[in-house]
Amino acid sequence: MGNALAYGVATMLGGVLCAGCYAEIVDPSAQGRNDVAAPAAPSPGQRWWSQPPTRPALPSVRQAGWVKQPLDAFVLSQLEASGLTPQPEADKRTLLRRVSLDVRGLPPTPSEIDAFMADEAGGAYERLVDRLLQDPGYGEHRAHYWLDVARYADTHGFELDNFRSIWPYRDYVVRAFNQNMRFDQFTIEQLAGDLLTQPTLEQRVATGFIRNAMSTGEGGAIEEEFAAIAAKDRVETVAAAWMGLTLGCASCHDHKFDPITQNDFYRMTAFFRNTTQGVFDDNVAAPPPVVLVGPEQTPSLVAEERTTPAIAHVLRRGRYDDPGEEVTPGVPRALPDLAPGQPANRLGLARWLVDARNPLTARVVINRFWSELFGAGIVRTPENFGLTGAPPTNQPLLDWLAVELEDSGWDVQHMLRLMLTSATYRQAATHTPAGEAADPDNRLLWHGPRFRLDAEVLRDQALAASDLLVKTQGGPPVKPYQPDGVWESVAIDTSTTAVYTADSGEALLRRSLYTLWKRAAPLPSLQLFNAPSRESTVVQRERTNTPLQALVLMNDPQFLEAARHLGVNALRASKGDASAGLDFIARRLLARPLDAFERDTLTAALRAQLTHFEAHPDAAALVLAVGATPVATDLPAPTQAAWMLVASELLNTDEAVMK
Repeated sequence: MGNALAYGVATMLGGVLCAGCYAEIVDPSAQGRNDVAAPAAPSPGQRWWSQPPTRPALPSVRQAGWVKQPLDAFVLSQLEASGLTPQPEADKRTLLRRVSLDVRGLPPTPSEIDAFMADEAGGAYERLVDRLLQDPGYGEHRAHYWLDVARYADTHGFELDNFRSIWPYRDYVVRAFNQNMRFDQFTIEQLAGDLLTQPTLEQRVATGFIRNAMSTGEGGAIEEEFAAIAAKDRVETVAAAWMGLTLGCASCHDHKFDPITQNDFYRMTAFFRNTTQGVFDDNVAAPPPVVLVGPEQTPSLVAEERTTPAIAHVLRRGRYDDPGEEVTPGVPRALPDLAPGQPANRLGLARWLVDARNPLTARVVINRFWSELFGAGIVRTPENFGLTGAPPTNQPLLDWLAVELEDSGWDVQHMLRLMLTSATYRQAATHTPAGEAADPDNRLLWHGPRFRLDAEVLRDQALAASDLLVKTQGGPPVKPYQPDGVWESVAIDTSTTAVYTADSGEALLRRSLYTLWKRAAPLPSLQLFNAPSRESTVVQRERTNTPLQALVLMNDPQFLEAARHLGVNALRASKGDASAGLDFIARRLLARPLDAFERDTLTAALRAQLTHFEAHPDAAALVLAVGATPVATDLPAPTQAAWMLVASELLNTDEAVMK
């Protein structure tokens, strides 16, 4: 029991324990030893990531006509070697919905469907991709991935979990993607924007990336303890985001699997232990460094460097109260050093991460982009490229993409366009017995991507399909519907986030990106679909399938309100033609008309619902009352309620929640 308690406390304070740390807990005689759980030295093949990528030659393939982008040759070569055949290209409607959800996180509109279906000229799909990449929603959708990595939240975390003002950083991320900022510049501004020559306000706001770490307001908290926790968090976040290595495993002892020493780890912490802010949140101590943004002079947390030299200490066994050797900033010795002339500070570190000599960053970044589109990375452990991580399923493809990213000037949209217009991406998601037998997990990419939509996309899709979505960008976080008592059950009375009061009006209908993110209690309808708490960095969300998810889609006020408006819109557009109304709903959600079986099934359901609500008008009024938006007064309540529930049925279909 004592071991379990120690494991739980250590995990709470320091993240997931590595094998060596856990061995020390269960076997006290192992304390301090660096040989605990150490495997044999990795072979060069097991450290495939340790050399900078070089552009491999395109492989020769038998079905050369299938190749639309160079990356397809690498995929097809593996398929041919395995005796597999790629699937045909998906139909136009499927492609339109797929790419619209992948690029901007929203379904296509009816006018977009009509325009794309009518465009029979060559290059129609490529033109569609180009238009979507210029859509303002593109930056919002890309931002929701990055904010997981950056562990962005609107509260400080820990026991008080007070509100913090850092949302201008979130808006910076949206603008950076919409402006197609070079990813190397994106990296430098977030890690060291304040250290650039004459930094702009925007570049200082970008350093909110560093300030996204949790801070405490607990009375009696020990400053040096939480400073050590914050430094560890920043190193682990940078390592996961750009290096794909589990550096945190070296906080207590030399890494048991990868060539990272404990000294390396604390040299990395030194980069982040020379800022002026403390570890306590601004509700209990002097306000930390902020900048004032916009006409309202909104404060936003930023990083600010001290003028003194940066140092850290190796903490024996990771204990904040047992400092050992003093170290200065430095990168892991198994990797190339900082370039000559670069400062040993956060700016030098940021430039080192995007230096062509660094073997990791381009691979790690492009692997995540691939995962966002295909559902899994070429390396299926995007946070761990080390010995215990998964090897790449197609290393030549990964290296070709990494070099292309660097050679393109770190052009994110260029790389996404290559993937989105590839034959690999355009495949139908159909399965075959041969493919299932040889590659059930689709590691070789013999069929197109198919996986459940992220939490934010599910909610935003419902709002967009029902014409409720308010597309205003940026600004303070908003509070949509959530069940009573969620904040209150985890809050301390003195916290500034002790009580949840939902907003009203348009604030209820904003994109999910703008929801106020409380670390101790994220919006339940998002968390149940695997949105993280953002207490620590997450580079790839889990995808679970639970009954609670179905209950959200069927009963959450946001989804029921969307279904009400979607049903009413269909009823008005169809002018009494049930078949046309059902097709209206299907087009909004699935980008296609219904087939005969689906139409007959839903027509029968509509009749049954109408019969029920005509017999129970009180039930109709009760259903229609869900949500804050007004109920239509020009249509019979039983008819509205029947169409609302049929729209809800379509919102709950497998196809609607999948890409």
